[in-house]
Formats: sequence, structure tokens, C-alpha cells
Amino acid sequence: MIIVSGRDFRANQSKYITEAYNGEDVIITSRVGNVRLVPIVQSDVIVNTEEISPELAATIEKARQEFIEGKTLTLSSHEEIDKFFESL
Repeated sequence: MIIVSGRDFRANQSKYITEAYNGEDVIITSRVGNVRLVPIVQSDVIVNTEEISPELAATIEKARQEFIEGKTLTLSSHEEIDKFFESL
């Protein structure tokens, strides 16, 4: 078990995140209380895949692949977002 202050965690986030992914218990202490760093695993899904249609699952997978391949549109200002929606 690793116990680390909030300040030390901020300074060495990558180190402690790696430790947590490798199975080490990482506890971060602060004035408001202590928290445990817990990695998210495949079983920690936000959407229950059993409740979505095969078509939606395929669309999500296609979008995920496009994101990985860098085939996405990035909008970084309110003006760009407004312009994009106006073009639809």
C-alpha cells in the first residue's frame, strides 16, 4: 500500500497511476479526507451493453475506431461549434 499526500500525488501523477494499474493500493491523503486511486477496468462500463441494440453497438464501435484513427472533428471555440451546427 502506498500512502501519498495530495501535493505529492499532483507532482507525480503518472507514477502513482501506473502503480494503481499494476495492482498497488494507492491512498491519497488531503485535508478533506482520504481517497483510494482505483483504475477502471473493462467490467466498469457506464452503459450496460446488454441493453443496447446491435445497431447502436456497431455505431459506437465504428465511432470509437474513427476516434482512434484520428478521423474526428475538433471544435475548440463557441464560434466553431455554432458554425458547425448551423451547417447541419
